[in-house]
Amino acid sequence: MASPKVFVVGYGNPLRGDDAVGQEVAQALRKQKGRLPVLAGADVTWAHQLAPEMALDVSRADFAVFVDATCDRGPAGSVTLRRLAPPAPDAARTGGIPASCWEDLGPEGVLALALGLYGNAPTAALVTVGVAMTELGSAMSPAVRAAVPRAAAAVRLAIAAGTGAHPARRPRPESGRGRSHNA
Repeated sequence: MASPKVFVVGYGNPLRGDDAVGQEVAQALRKQKGRLPVLAGADVTWAHQLAPEMALDVSRADFAVFVDATCDRGPAGSVTLRRLAPPAPDAARTGGIPASCWEDLGPEGVLALALGLYGNAPTAALVTVGVAMTELGSAMSPAVRAAVPRAAAAVRLAIAAGTGAHPARRPRPESGRGRSHNA
């Protein structure tokens, strides 16, 4: 049985302090791919913002996770995971996506585009991290930087729940007498 195809995108503006957290989480996940089976087949990417072109990658996935900063869900460094509702079958045709301002494109809009253009919108989740500083030129706050590993863990849990994979299971070393195994 083939493993499910997973698409993960972390997005935000790295020039605006805590808004960079989505990209930071995606980069941390990319570094973990070789060590954690739940990420083995995942396509992990990061971007300044969501773009219509991502609809193709999303449409090819069995499960998608979006990672972003948020100013409205708790204190700086708080991590929230929620499942995204599937787009309505006619969302791409009836205004489920913003037509005049692509920088307002959110995860729901990318899912609607994937369904409308390519006929598939996978099950999806959104991981958000509460932010404190988003001023131009500021660095990530200590609270948000400390939340990166927790947000990465939330992504792994979302993938496990969405695909049936095991988020933290690592291959156990072979046990055998008189044999050695090199990794």
